[in-house]
Amino acid sequence: MTAIKTTNIVEGNLAQEPKYFPQGQYVARIVFRIMHTDRKLNPQTNQWEDGRTTAVDVNFYGATAERYAQTIQQQPDAFAKGTAVAAWGELSDRPNTWTDRDGNPQATPVINGTRIIPNQLVNQRRANRQQSNSTSLPQYANAVPEQDPWAGQQAQA
Repeated sequence: MTAIKTTNIVEGNLAQEPKYFPQGQYVARIVFRIMHTDRKLNPQTNQWEDGRTTAVDVNFYGATAERYAQTIQQQPDAFAKGTAVAAWGELSDRPNTWTDRDGNPQATPVINGTRIIPNQLVNQRRANRQQSNSTSLPQYANAVPEQDPWAGQQAQA
């Protein structure tokens, strides 16, 4: 009989800078909080509307946590707040729990991470969109130069 390993994949944006807890009394740990908000196109208004927001904490421990902390130290933008990421690992049986301002109990699911990577496709698309929004190309009224030596000539067969 074989064992089945369940792996969960989470995609979203880093909601904050990763939190690193170096080795001391406990093993080293780094926490990435990933959030995702569903968006739907409203057919009546033809506008995008935000839906439910989901948050998940992804924890890495020991040598893996130390490697991610070192990567972040060497490349601070690799896992900056707002970066689109994909993470995978096993769902923890211990969610993060707390009480909100109104006294209601809350919980955030936790994944014991195996790996986390920046989502290059999403991040590149965002960078391209920002670049195209900030840079407008010059508009030419007449694309034909005044002294075009080929203007008016017929193509020869």
